[in-house]
Amino acid sequence: MNFFDELVIPPSDNHVMLVKYMLTISLLLFIPYISMMLGATFISTHFNKKGKTEGNNLYLRFAKDIVEKLTITKSAELALGTIPALSIFFAYAQLLYTAKTITVGMMALSVVLFILSFVFIYKYRGTFKLEGIMKAFKNISPKDALDTENENTQEIKDFEQNIVSTNSTAGTAGKWLLLAATYIFAGTMALASSPDKWANVGNILQIIFSWQTLFSFGAFVSLSGIISGGAIMFYFFSWDGGLKDMDESYAALVKNTAGRISLASGILFPLMLIISYAYLPQVSQSPTVFFYMAVVLIISLIVGNFVYSMFKNSDTASATAVFVLVFTLVLFNIIKDQIAFGNAIHENTIEITKLASDEEKELKGKTMQSTGIDAEAIFTQKCSACHKFDQKLVGPPYQETVPKYNGDAQKLAEFIFNPQKIDPAFPPMPNQGLKKKEANAMAQWLIDKVGKK
Repeated sequence: MNFFDELVIPPSDNHVMLVKYMLTISLLLFIPYISMMLGATFISTHFNKKGKTEGNNLYLRFAKDIVEKLTITKSAELALGTIPALSIFFAYAQLLYTAKTITVGMMALSVVLFILSFVFIYKYRGTFKLEGIMKAFKNISPKDALDTENENTQEIKDFEQNIVSTNSTAGTAGKWLLLAATYIFAGTMALASSPDKWANVGNILQIIFSWQTLFSFGAFVSLSGIISGGAIMFYFFSWDGGLKDMDESYAALVKNTAGRISLASGILFPLMLIISYAYLPQVSQSPTVFFYMAVVLIISLIVGNFVYSMFKNSDTASATAVFVLVFTLVLFNIIKDQIAFGNAIHENTIEITKLASDEEKELKGKTMQSTGIDAEAIFTQKCSACHKFDQKLVGPPYQETVPKYNGDAQKLAEFIFNPQKIDPAFPPMPNQGLKKKEANAMAQWLIDKVGKK
């Protein structure tokens, strides 16, 4: 049993369904957010560096605006990033309980890298506000005031230099950590849906240097490009009336950037998706998975058509429609992946639900034993006059009735505590006046006794 198995308990049938729903919802929150953050960080750091090198304020404004719009807020990072990431990890730990695979460990590593990247990216985002404050301070300061050499002006210059340095360092660290986390995350999800590789993939290098990981990562990054492009068009031109104070040159920069990214990603995504599907083992594939993949491909073509029209005609009227279509695409893609994952872990699910059932029975047995109630004495005093285990007396034999409860001691205990007429061939069982804990102990004793016979 690996370390992560110690953190969870084997899930029951109902628990498995709940975990699967939780995993789907968490992915639906996490993947669009991470995709927007990935796109925003790489675009922002590119234009930030280019703007400072060329002294282009248009690029610098775009670098600031895009990271502020697409990363939303720190509260969003917690609600859409950290919490869903942890939920995804624990869902995989539950669903892959006892499975001999490094998937859960790699998922844990990706979550740690995601959280670290969030720290650097929001630090990078915060430096833009500090740069704005410094710029405003310079504008209101007397002319040439900072040219004077004294201790105060030197502290201001050092502070400004520190902001510039932090901006560059935090942005670079954040984007590469996020890219590394995304790569491992994509590879881990691909491995989780390939049970035929579980035994052969034993370390991180085998995940990193894997064609399946590479194509899964390609599908994720191209999806990220589609989401980022759609989000840029939506937040800059549609949300709350669009971004204020945009002149024609700035609007053209935003449209061209978002359009090119969306179009290139829209061309790449179907190809990566089809290749990734080809890498799925037979056990993970099914007609339902194929159907959802076809739906995703169709939606991606529709999105591409909208984006091309917007890019060609320089028309942003369809930005909201594109944004909704993109998130519909994400939804169906996640459902497709989760159905494939469910197919892959079918045998493991049967095993862990059996373990859960066995542990529950053992726990109930221990609980009954700890009450100190002598169930056999109750049987002798109150039950034996009407019941035997292997033959009919006044009431039916226990060998016929007890198995009908399928080991559900609680349900049997409820009947013993408050009996109801069930079989018209026998008279109704009178209430024996037992206490709740006596009925519980009696039910478990009968189940154990019949199970041994």
